[in-house]
Amino acid sequence: MNTPAISVIVPVYNVAPYLTQCLDSVLAQTFGDFELLLVDDGSTDGSSALCDAYAARDDRVRVVHQPNAGLSAARNAGLKLALGEFITFLDGDDWFDAATLAVARQTALASGADVVL
Repeated sequence: MNTPAISVIVPVYNVAPYLTQCLDSVLAQTFGDFELLLVDDGSTDGSSALCDAYAARDDRVRVVHQPNAGLSAARNAGLKLALGEFITFLDGDDWFDAATLAVARQTALASGADVVL
């Protein structure tokens, strides 16, 4: 895998009703040089299967399944796998606007900022 510009880390725990909107919003970004890391934190509601289905459809998506350890542990697991120059987090019950990654990356590069909010 080539090194992506951005790693998007999504901790996933029992967010099946929201997960499709979340993942579709990432995959529909106007900036496409990213990896999407889904950290399934022991979901019991079908979220795990949704994660696997997205990984099977798009090679930018990687999934790790782990026993439930909480949000911070899931984010840390994603950080250990991240290959991107930049890292962002997105909760499984939230979504990005279509240009979120493009604007954040452009802002970071133009300003030299370490953090873009």
